Amino acid sequence: MSTHITRRLGLGAAAVVGTAALLLAGCSGSGGATPSGGSGGSPAADLDAATEFLAPYQAEQKSLVLDEPLASPLPKGLNIAFLDVGTPVAGVMWDLLQPLIPLTGITLTRENIGSTPEEQDAAMATVVQKGYDGIINVTAEPGFYPNQVTKLLEAGIPMASASVMHTEEYKLPIAFNGPDFMREAGRAQAAAAVVRTEGKATHFVYYPVNEFEFTGFQAEGFVDEMAELCPGCEVRQVGIPIQDVINQDPTRIVNDLQANPQTEYFVAAADEMTSGLPQKLDVAGITVKGSGTWSIPPDIQNVADGKADSTFAEDFALFMWTVTDQLFREITDTPYEWPDPSVSAPALMRLLTQEDAGDYLGGYVAVPDYQEQYAKLWGVS
Repeated sequence: MSTHITRRLGLGAAAVVGTAALLLAGCSGSGGATPSGGSGGSPAADLDAATEFLAPYQAEQKSLVLDEPLASPLPKGLNIAFLDVGTPVAGVMWDLLQPLIPLTGITLTRENIGSTPEEQDAAMATVVQKGYDGIINVTAEPGFYPNQVTKLLEAGIPMASASVMHTEEYKLPIAFNGPDFMREAGRAQAAAAVVRTEGKATHFVYYPVNEFEFTGFQAEGFVDEMAELCPGCEVRQVGIPIQDVINQDPTRIVNDLQANPQTEYFVAAADEMTSGLPQKLDVAGITVKGSGTWSIPPDIQNVADGKADSTFAEDFALFMWTVTDQLFREITDTPYEWPDPSVSAPALMRLLTQEDAGDYLGGYVAVPDYQEQYAKLWGVS
């Protein structure tokens, strides 16, 4: 049976984009559907293989991504910046960093840098001028502000990043969840989609976010794993503009599902775009179920209430403290090496359904005593 899956991503995941203009050009036109051939025949997917793939993600016992102590104590009076790109999840991440302040004695400043290349380049110029001791960056690609990255490097200011795909090209510390991690997350989403449809569905749609390149790598992993699990399945991709994510506006998804009634299950690269989706689907008379990832509390609540099918949740607290841990290792010159994504991704993620989502309404928790463990590693307990 041949594979009928189109590999067009919201952003060109295989290409290293050198300038902000080219980076945005890579996502142009991805707001529409990108249908593949698809046989639509049966049998459908390999349910046993999908279930086996998910097993590490569903494990009850999880651990920190890195567990070696810092080489030296944290310097006193560190002044750290958090880059806020304006999405709802960025606000959640900022809140999750607050316990760091009394624990470590750092000063933490929220820098709103926007989401476009123009906004981020201008904002990062100001950030560099402030002379922070370190920067925590989630999703802001250095290709949007390359000149400012050069100035950061010249000033010796470390920047720890998450969900950023081009750290290595810009000589920044390599993110723990770079391209390979995101492909792994996409593969896990494919396995979850197969499990949630009991291996019977053959028509799927994946929604990446145009301006978030990491979701293109997720889509790539989803497509690749679905090709393994269900060679005869059809996978479409429809790019969602970041403004829809910021506004939590699912209209584009509703319109796409109306226009493609053959779709049996949808998968969102970022749950922020689906928070208000159940109500709009009801109004439109659409019964297609779906799943997302990087869940914020409203999405988990939807699953717990039975309004949404499932969500591939990440422990955002552990996520943010892992990025901070990397920054502290850079500041203290502590050597480290990230584990393979097949290890690090399951450490942070879990598929939640109505059966267990109610246990995590405030967010999925993978390692309940993460603060105590990190305090010990950082020598601040």
